[in-house]
Amino acid sequence: MNKAAIFHRVDSEYCYLLDERTFVLRLRCAKGDLKSVSVFYGNRFDRTQPAVMHSVKMEKVCQGLYHDYYEVTVKPGFRRVFYYFELEDFAGEKGFYFQGVIRHELPKIWPAFFQIPYMRREEIYNVPDWAEDAIMYQIFPDSFATGHRFHDKTAKSAEWKGFTLTSKLGGNLRGIIENIDYLVELGINVLYLNPVFVAHSYHKYDTIDYKHIDPDFGTDEEFRQLVDLLHKNGIRVVLDGVFNHTGRRFFAYQDILKNQEKSEYLDWYYDMPLPLLPDCKSNYACFGYYKGMPKLNTGNPKVCRYFCDVAKYWIEKFDIDGWRLDVANEIDKNFWREYKKAIRSVKKDAIMLAEVWEDAQNWQVYDEFDSAMNYRFVNLCRDFFADRVISAGDFGATFNESLMRYPRPVSYAQMNLLDSHDVSRFISLCGEKPELLKLAALVQMTLPGMPGIFAGDERAMQGISEDEYRRAFVWDDDGKNCDYVACRPGDMTSFYKELIALRRSHKALRNGAVNFIETGNDKVLCYERQNAEEKITVWVNNSDREWTEPKSGQTIKPFDYKIVV
Repeated sequence: MNKAAIFHRVDSEYCYLLDERTFVLRLRCAKGDLKSVSVFYGNRFDRTQPAVMHSVKMEKVCQGLYHDYYEVTVKPGFRRVFYYFELEDFAGEKGFYFQGVIRHELPKIWPAFFQIPYMRREEIYNVPDWAEDAIMYQIFPDSFATGHRFHDKTAKSAEWKGFTLTSKLGGNLRGIIENIDYLVELGINVLYLNPVFVAHSYHKYDTIDYKHIDPDFGTDEEFRQLVDLLHKNGIRVVLDGVFNHTGRRFFAYQDILKNQEKSEYLDWYYDMPLPLLPDCKSNYACFGYYKGMPKLNTGNPKVCRYFCDVAKYWIEKFDIDGWRLDVANEIDKNFWREYKKAIRSVKKDAIMLAEVWEDAQNWQVYDEFDSAMNYRFVNLCRDFFADRVISAGDFGATFNESLMRYPRPVSYAQMNLLDSHDVSRFISLCGEKPELLKLAALVQMTLPGMPGIFAGDERAMQGISEDEYRRAFVWDDDGKNCDYVACRPGDMTSFYKELIALRRSHKALRNGAVNFIETGNDKVLCYERQNAEEKITVWVNNSDREWTEPKSGQTIKPFDYKIVV
């Protein structure tokens, strides 16, 4: 028995609450090491001596690169719980695992075991129910449209309280409104908008006013119309919240610039030096070392209250459905706890989605974020489909590891994206093989998580640099403005429509367990999605040769796939 590989931790992804009466336990061990795992549990306040014990066998739910993971869901009938694990390996060795040690005999007292002091409702993972059914579509407003199936690609500027605001391509809210039918036909049910508040730059991440729509994009009333129309068409709305930093034209920064040490907003920014000099000449903390975005002191209660009010404002006044939060991992965690309380006080199923590029366990806990932009999924798909540096087996094992990184409600709400406004288009990473985008999109739509489509992926748009992947949306279907003649925009759009319809018509693809199956071919990926009602099998041939499935004799063409329902 490889004792060093065995791991469990209370109050984590290894022990979490589904409701006030139900908890989930997980245990990790070395790959292929254990024959069976059982959990024994009892009531912490059981007056019987010795305490009455209950046992249940755990199921091996998945296999990662180096570990196996066991899991069980328990309804104990009481809310104060102690527990330990009984382990047996294939050589017949047995042991009891508790408080991080493995022994052959049990202690006499229950405080020596793992403990759930009380199953509190505040510690339940209340991820919105709609998240696992969501198919998210991300629009960078400047790039999308100015009219029905049209973008005039004309830079515009506007004035706001003496400040000049700029755009690059001129996309606006009216362009989104006039293409809602396109979103409906595509089949998406959540729209994520990059920043739309008053800001100086075309990307709108240097906010000036958090309670108004940028005039380059339209008016507050046009935004209200947009949300209403989207809701009538069954599409939720998630806004981009930029609370790590502001623009230099934000009122608090301007007050410091004017009043210096007498400003009541000195504590609103992180490490703000005095005197504060104009034209970005002072050495203050900022986003990514860019002086146009001074960093907020989110540990200041006044700053926290201000932005909690902003978050509530857009929900109460415009009925948005949640927030994607920019640079979430640089912000004080207590800020996010208060933020979640604020938005849930006005909308019980409002979602909080974090921009975190690395593993996000520290932020995706019950009192903070529900989901995150899953850039680990981007990397995994790039490694397998585009760069072709990992095997199908490693793809499945790595994805399993990502599932075990979070509690199940969080894992099934991860925003699984292939690209975004911040990274190169996936199709461009695939060289001259747009069919690889199709395979990656297929996997994106059929694995656990919330698929996130960056507007233009479904139009075969390319782009390596920022100017390229944020360029104007391709509306033509004739191929004249298409990046790849081999993949006309309309063809890729039709493919995405089919994938989205498939996911929406089969609940197993949204909430079913996933089981990766060894194919004997490093380039052929196979997995099953299964719930109580159905089982769906997916084969993906990521090679330039035909592959024949041994059991059924079915042949899959090069760079093609097969789905069996």
